[in-house]
Amino acid sequence: MGIWDAFFNRQGRNREREYINQLFRIAWADGSLDKIEVEYIYSVGKKLGMTKEELEDTRDNFNPDTLAYKPPRKREERFFMLFYLINMIRADGVIHPEEMRITENIVMKLGYSPDTVDTILKTIKINQDQGMSPEETYASLTEKLS
Repeated sequence: MGIWDAFFNRQGRNREREYINQLFRIAWADGSLDKIEVEYIYSVGKKLGMTKEELEDTRDNFNPDTLAYKPPRKREERFFMLFYLINMIRADGVIHPEEMRITENIVMKLGYSPDTVDTILKTIKINQDQGMSPEETYASLTEKLS
């Protein structure tokens, strides 16, 4: 069983759909769903074990006006969500102020301070410039923020 399965399959597809819905909501914050953002969301959904059909259904039915979301109890699950939310806002290369506002709101619901977003964004950029993969960055941030 992979790391993504361990985090989400126990809770069922509902939590995954809610999470992917939040990624779509952030992507939509600037008024459009860019192709690169949709591809990123699909890649996260695939890591969660979702099928293309489930992802398309979630995309077709996402609600950009809702922030109803129940954060997971486990710190590891919350950090997973945090990391991929922050990567979402930088997927198209432009961080829109509304994307940042929504993300900071979700980050606080996950139990982190809003400045955690800046810390992670800076770390991702530095690590990316040094050729580190997202998985390596995830591991280093997990250690750093634990």
